[in-house]
This record gives sequence, structure tokens and C-alpha cells, in this order.
Amino acid sequence: MKIFSKVLSWIFLPLLTPVYAVAIAMYVESWEADFYQGESLFSLDPRAKEFFMYLFTSFSFLAPALTVLFLQTRGSVSSVMMEKRTERIVPSIMVVLFGISLLTILLFKVPEFLPGARFIFGLSLGSLISVIVCTILTFRWKVSLHATGMGILTGFLYMYYSKMLIFPLWILILAFIASGIVMSARMYLKLHTLTQLIVGFAIGFAGLVLGIKFFFAYY
Repeated sequence: MKIFSKVLSWIFLPLLTPVYAVAIAMYVESWEADFYQGESLFSLDPRAKEFFMYLFTSFSFLAPALTVLFLQTRGSVSSVMMEKRTERIVPSIMVVLFGISLLTILLFKVPEFLPGARFIFGLSLGSLISVIVCTILTFRWKVSLHATGMGILTGFLYMYYSKMLIFPLWILILAFIASGIVMSARMYLKLHTLTQLIVGFAIGFAGLVLGIKFFFAYY
């Protein structure tokens, strides 16, 4: 059980969940309702999909991961999982900076009429909001970043599929189940309390809801 919990923790690294979210939306078939014509990420040109995968993989995962590895070689963090609260502050601030960079590139390079653009913008903004909140909390409290990551993934799929007429409901259900399993694994490893997990998930989920709603309301 301990090995299984650790494997889950690696598979669902918080840095990977935005990448999973955009990949699922772009490569798993879904079609929008009449009122939301032009919002399906599945209908994007393959080159556009590759572009978004490159951006999210680079800024949400690779750049932060390399930063953590660099800090580990300098002795600033003891492990890439950053299980000590105080070790998370500098990497979290760097993730915020990478998130701002990603959102800026998207807003300047992606035309607003591109199918699903508001979901892409919302995923970037929502993830950034979640990381900022977690970074602030980290100065005083150890919130679960894994739970936040699962909240980001689940929140995005919930908001995205709520605008779709045809979509794989089982993926959304599986996302909620996976969130519960990952959170249980983190508790089993005695790395977080139930409160830290629930708060983390709520931050990620709410951040994505706010991010996507913002672009649908004002963009």
C-alpha cells in the first residue's frame, strides 16, 4: 500500500495536472452545445494542440521541475516532493512567475476567436490563482499541493464539460474518484491531515471555476 501511494503521488504530481487537463480536453472527443459553438478544444487544428501541449508542458511542468532539481542540488530542498513546508516557499514563488509568463504568452499569442481559447486562458489563470493562494498559505501552513493539483484537474474538467453537449461522463467521474484516491494516499503516507487535503482541493477547484468564469464573463 505504501508503494502504491508513492506511485500515485508521482503520477499525479501537482505540476502535471494542468498538462493532463488540457490534454484530456484536446484529445478526448467532446462537442459543444448550440449556445457554446466554437468552444470545443477537441476541434482544434493538430498544430494548435501541439502548441498548447508544448506551452503547458514547458511552463507548468518542465520549468518548475528543473527549478526544484536545481534547488535540490544546492541543498535548498531535501527532495523533489518538498515535504517540509519551509522548502516549498521559493519553488512556489517560481511557479507563480512561470504561471504569469504562461498566461501572458497565451493572451498575446492566442487569438480570442480560436476554438476553446477561453478555456485555455481560464486553465492558465485558474491554476495561477490556486498557486498564489497556496504560496501565501505556505508561509504559515502546509496545504496539500497534491490535493490542489487534483482540484485544478477536476475543476477544469467540470467547467469544460458543463459547456459540452456530448462528452465522456466517465472521465469526469473518474477524475473525482482519482482525486479521492490521491488524497487518501497522501493521508496514508501521513504527509497531510484531512483538513489540509480538503482545503487544497477546494483551492484548486475554486481557482479553476473562477478563472474560466472570468474569461466567459469579460473576454
